[in-house]
Amino acid sequence: MTTASDHVRLLRELRSVRRFTAEPVDQRVIDDLLDVVRWTGSSSNRQPWELVLVRNRETLAALATIGGGPGARHLADAALAFVLVMTGERTDFDAGRCVERILLALAAHGIGACVAGFSKPEQGAAVKDLLGVPAERTVRIAVSAGHPAGERAHLVSAERGVDTRLPLHAMKVGRKPVAELVHLERYGGR
Repeated sequence: MTTASDHVRLLRELRSVRRFTAEPVDQRVIDDLLDVVRWTGSSSNRQPWELVLVRNRETLAALATIGGGPGARHLADAALAFVLVMTGERTDFDAGRCVERILLALAAHGIGACVAGFSKPEQGAAVKDLLGVPAERTVRIAVSAGHPAGERAHLVSAERGVDTRLPLHAMKVGRKPVAELVHLERYGGR
């Protein structure tokens, strides 16, 4: 029987996975995820999202190239990617809610995932062109997904290898203590 602590553990232990096996993701997992997306809450229940599901190797590689750099490289090796297409304005909060639900639903099935951003307008335009997304829509986020390639697939350092050229602040490890995150009654209150 699943307990509340099991659910909290899933939330606490969720990590980005950037390296994947070649094994495809089962369609039942994808169907379950799509149902989770359908039921994700949104501001005024607008549900301002659509997804483009990408499995084609060449298209995944093109998305990784458009994303540029190590922040999107994982898209090329993923079994699939979900490209979030947003409708309307002021949808960033809803996009975040939807993406977090995608990550959690995949993790619940044992599927690894990682977010890639297309923050520059020309990147979003290139993705829309590649995928045939209408000009009035917004594309800023894709989620790679696949079976993790081993126990260390979630570690940035494992993906990048030991690279002494990276500044120390580039890969933060661990989490801030609660005392640094929480203020009681007023900012600065301990």
